[in-house]
Amino acid sequence: MLKVKDINLYYGAAQALRGVSLSAEPGKVTCVLGRNGVGKTSLLRAMVGQYPIASGSIMFDGADISGLKPYERARRGIGFVPQGREIFPLLTVEENLKTGFGPLKRDDRNI
Repeated sequence: MLKVKDINLYYGAAQALRGVSLSAEPGKVTCVLGRNGVGKTSLLRAMVGQYPIASGSIMFDGADISGLKPYERARRGIGFVPQGREIFPLLTVEENLKTGFGPLKRDDRNI
């Protein structure tokens, strides 16, 4: 399970996320919705380690991953495909997701 608890994220003096919490359970769909500029992308980038959080925690399978580097989180199976064609525009969504399989053992490669 992925669990985000009370995270805060800043861009300089501007606070982008304030006390955000959510959980995503295996086998269930979790959706983050909101209008432009409310922090959806900041939240996702914080979860994968691209943006450091100021406080709170990000847990994955019971372990605190808040301090892990993005590649360490990716090795555990955490990643996201941004909207639009920011990865490989000629690949399908499934093919884009499979590009992240590199660091995983063959038995761990599933979508």
